[in-house]
Parts: sequence; structure tokens; C-alpha cells
Amino acid sequence: MKLQTTFAIILALGLCLPEVAYAEQTLFTKVNVFDGTSESLKSQDVLVEDNLIKLVGSNIDAPEGATVIDGGGRTLLPGLIDSHAHFNINGANLAHLEGMGWDEIGARAAAEAQDWLADGFTTVRGMGGSAAGLKKTIDSGLLDGPRIYPSGSYISQTSGHGDITLGSQNIDPSRSNLINLGITQLADGADAVRAAVRRNFASGASQIKIMVGGGISSEKGPMFAPQFTDAEIRAAVEEAATRDTYVAVHVYQDEHVRRALQLGVRSIEHGQFISEETAILIKEKGAFIAPFTAGITAEAFQHPAYSIPGTPQYTKGKEFQRDSKDFVEIIKKIQPKLVMAVDIVFLTGEAARSARDFEKYAFSRFFGNLQALRSMTSVPGELAAETGRNNPYPGKLGVIEEGALADILIVDGNPLLLSPLMAGSRHLNWPVFLDLRGSSRPTAEQ
Repeated sequence: MKLQTTFAIILALGLCLPEVAYAEQTLFTKVNVFDGTSESLKSQDVLVEDNLIKLVGSNIDAPEGATVIDGGGRTLLPGLIDSHAHFNINGANLAHLEGMGWDEIGARAAAEAQDWLADGFTTVRGMGGSAAGLKKTIDSGLLDGPRIYPSGSYISQTSGHGDITLGSQNIDPSRSNLINLGITQLADGADAVRAAVRRNFASGASQIKIMVGGGISSEKGPMFAPQFTDAEIRAAVEEAATRDTYVAVHVYQDEHVRRALQLGVRSIEHGQFISEETAILIKEKGAFIAPFTAGITAEAFQHPAYSIPGTPQYTKGKEFQRDSKDFVEIIKKIQPKLVMAVDIVFLTGEAARSARDFEKYAFSRFFGNLQALRSMTSVPGELAAETGRNNPYPGKLGVIEEGALADILIVDGNPLLLSPLMAGSRHLNWPVFLDLRGSSRPTAEQ
């Protein structure tokens, strides 16, 4: 089943734009609240003041001059958070992306940001390929889009998962357009890694992403091979700590995950090959795991990129599914901090929307609606807070509670019982009927 008819996005980014007339206070009445954590909805009112939630309770009196929105019994919940996005990896394939200029890459990324917001994602964690340019443009009010926590460029060893140079560039990687544009960096040795981390912080990164194992989409880094030495990983972690933030790692293999955790990494990107013992270690460390669950499904091999026997992607995909067979049950049993990762590359427009919907569907199919909603709200809100004093959006995200940032969705139906927000607003023509940033999106009355 799909949620239908009404989808509202209420963003309160606290921007100071002279052309935007902010309603100082907005009261939502007659709504059933999912607060980001609870197992059931609660009939409550929610009062927003400026960009913060001021009160949550029953029968709140409307302050004088406040805008009152009658929710009509709909569900009010926190804006969704995608914990693994790649807005700039948006060409048809690697060769296409290598031939693109910043004007095309940036225009496509802007379109993707608008689509993510229209699908209810009010916050996105960029996991490589993007500095802070798009984020700044959205924050300034020039473009509709989600909050963005950028990681800056990928940081990879030579011949690692983030070495996306073409074969003709192997001898001289400086000829790579993607390196020159800052989408990826190659760093060999602890000092080089430290310098790459510093360059990412200079470009506005809120956290750091490095590659410590191979992946499906790359051809230079086999799945079994560890990447970066302990000294190189430790250099990244130490440098991130100087900014009071953390390192996330692309990784699959169980032993590689354990090594990363022992060296101080806080976020495991993918990690589907972990054992029960390693899942326990993730939980003990208070770290986070962001799996790509669509890749575990049987439907994954209907994707054109992975459906041709004999290709590297097909072979790695089969290996991925074989070694991920126990992942869901391990996560359900141990319950480490789990966040949802859409992780789309080389897709835009309708194809990207379909992949985004399928990831939400697959995640909820494996872990249930409640966990899926928590993994798109309160848990990634905790992960956002791991950026400490480097947090670009200080405040609490992913919850409906007093003092939290007022990123709010309103939907028909109970998302705890239906497939949680499986279809996006563009699919169902859901209108946005309030946007505290003064968006030009249509109102409910339109």
C-alpha cells in the first residue's frame, strides 16, 4: 500500500533572508505524532517558534498571531534523513562523468537535491564527491533542497575503491577530470591522507569519508583486499578529531570492519559481511552502520548494471549477496545503531526516484516499518550530532520534541502500518502546503 493524497514538508532552517516573511509561531493541531522513536502514534498538537519546536502536547492554545494548521487527523513526523547520498556522481556512467564539466554536474546535483526534498528527505549526508557548494546555495535560500552534511571528496589509496581514474590516467592521475574537480582524491601514506583530510575540511566537510575496502561499482579495488594501512586510517581519525568530528569508511569485509572500529572509525558504510561478533563490537563502540539493503534483494539482478553474467559488477554482486546472507538476522538480533542509506550513483530523475523508493521498500521489508522510520529519523539524527562543534546545523534533528529543529512532514495514514513513505511526492502529486523558507512550491489550496 502507498500513503496517499497529502504530503507536506515544513522546513525551518532558520535562514535570515530579507525577502522571506517568517511566521514567528505555527501551531499544528489535530495531528497524530510519530516522534522518531515511539512504537505508536500519539494525538498531539505541535507548536513551532521560528525554526524550533517549542511545545508538544494536548490542546495547546494558539498564541496570538500564530498560524494555525489543522492536520485533519494526519500523521506528523520528523523530516526524513538519507545517511548516504552522492549528488555529484550523476553521469550515466564513469566515462560520462569524467567528460562532464562543473556546470552540468552542478545542475544535475541541484535537480537531485530538489527531488530528495520532494520525497520527504529534509537532511542528507553526502558520502563523497561533494564539497559545500550545493549546501551553501540551498542554505542561502536560492534553491530548494535538504540540509546537507558534506564529506568532501572521496579519499582513496591508489587502486582503491575511490580510484575512479580511467585506464589511460593510471600513470598520471592528475589528468583525471574527477580529481581536478575535487570529486575524489588519491592519497598514499599517512601524511598524504592527513593532507587530503585537511583539504576536505577547507572545502567545508562536516565529516570525512575514506575507502578501506573494495566495492561493487569499482573495478580497481577487489572486494577481498584491505585498503589503507593502520597508520593511514589512524591519520584520518586523528585529523578528524581536531575538528571534533568523525570518519566514516566504505567497507564490507568482517575483518576490515573490525580493524576500522578498533582504529576509531564511527560510521560503517555498508558492512554487510559482518559476523555477529563484529555487530556486537559496533554496538559496544556506539558506532553506526549504514547498509545498502536493495543490493541484498533478489530484484537487484534486474538492474542493467548487474544483470550481465561475466561482467565485474555481476560477479561482485553475486559475491555480495552470498556474503550478506546472514546480515539482516544479525542486525535484528544485535540491534546496533542502524541508519538508512539510499546510496544511488549514476542515476538521476525518474530512475533515481525509483531506486530511492525501492531502497525504502527493501529496508522496511527486511527490518519492519518502525525500524525503517527510526533509521530515517532519530538514529541518523544522532549520527548528525557526531559532527560535534563542526556541525553545520547545530540542533537536534530527526525527532519531534521540544527544542528540536522543526523539519516536519505531514502524511495521510499511519506509516507504522503502511509501507513507510515508499512513494515520493512527485509520484503521487502530493502538495507541499507550508514551507517556512518561503518556497515557491504549491500550497494545499492550489
